[in-house]
This record gives sequence, structure tokens and C-alpha cells, in this order.
Amino acid sequence: MKENGLSPRVKFSNVYLGPEFSNDEIEPILQMNKLRYDKLSNIEKVTAELIRDGNIIGWFQGRMEAGPRALGCRSILADPRLSGMKEKVNNRAKFRDEWRPFCPSVLADKANEYFESSYFHPFMILAFNVKPDKVNKIPAVVHIDGSARPQMVSSEDNPRYYKMIQYFNELTGIPIVLNTSFNVKGEPVVCSPLDAIRCFYGTGLDYLIIGDFLLSKEMDS
Repeated sequence: MKENGLSPRVKFSNVYLGPEFSNDEIEPILQMNKLRYDKLSNIEKVTAELIRDGNIIGWFQGRMEAGPRALGCRSILADPRLSGMKEKVNNRAKFRDEWRPFCPSVLADKANEYFESSYFHPFMILAFNVKPDKVNKIPAVVHIDGSARPQMVSSEDNPRYYKMIQYFNELTGIPIVLNTSFNVKGEPVVCSPLDAIRCFYGTGLDYLIIGDFLLSKEMDS
């Protein structure tokens, strides 16, 4: 602390400060709960394909975010191109007030193509107007006033999440996914693998991507 009593300003580009779980820690939990799963070498590409196909994904990766927003480590993900996706996510997973918007995660180097007067902001706190010619391309993440509150994702801060969105862009031409916190109304964001499993099976999520493992309720039927 400085002599005048003010703390020095610290610049940082991510808040991935929480616990992290390796594949070696996750897999025994899946086995203990007698869950069927696949271990994949291309989890980012498979996730992008599942989102493109209209599925709602529970995404559990890396160190948990600190703060009020899901930033691509404990997230529910979906396709922003589908006008009815907001209602679908709300009805099947989030169970929250219908007026509350969902937010976009966008590749940082593509953000200025979609948002007016944008600059790098990775924390999903500031609102930017969506460019008028882009509103109908990502309707599930645009608020009623034409704004959105994006997370701008860099490959340095979250390489796996960036790579997944990059695959989605290659598949659809849209460098954005719908991102909301991995929880339901009234409950905290999932922290541990067991939290994620409970939330997955207690909601209408289609798939759980946890580390390099893919879980689907179809596997259990």
C-alpha cells in the first residue's frame, strides 16, 4: 500500500483464480458415480459441433472464475444464432426471469465486427451496442435495446475456450457462443466435478463437457 493510503492499481486480463481439476481427478468421480462417458482427444471441436446442432452444453474446464460472471470455465453454452435459444436455455436449465438477457463470448480479434465502439474487455461487465447488421445473426444474445454484454476471449487467457469458439466460427461463420453461468436460479455456480454432475442431471442440459470427458444422458438410456 502506498503512503497516501491508496492501493496501487494492478492490471490483469483474467480472473481464473479458483480450483482446477485434472482428468486424473475427474475420471474417478465419474467412475464412482457409475456414469458412462467418452474421453476425447478433440473436445473443443466436438463441443463446437454439438453447439452448432442446437444442443445446450455444460462446460467445466480449468480454474474456476472469481467474480460475478461465467467466463468460459464454469459455463452453460449454446448457439447464439437461434432466436428461440434464450427461451430454451431458460426453460431447460436456468429457470430465471425471462427478461434477463444472456451474454456472448466472442473471439477478441473478431469483436469489432459485431460490437460498436468496442475495445478489449474480458469480464462480461460492460455493455456495447451490437452493430445493426449483426443483430439478426446473434439474436439469442442481444438485449431488447440492441446491446449486449460480451466477454472478449483471448487465446492467451483461455486457450481451450478460444479454440472451441474458433471451431464454432469455422463451422458457422459466427465467432460467438451464448455463455451463461453453470448453475440454476438460486444456487451457486458449480465448483467441483460433483457439482457439475449434479447440475447436469438436475436440468435439461444435453451434454456435459468436463475436462476431456463427454457425458450425454443418451448414454445412460
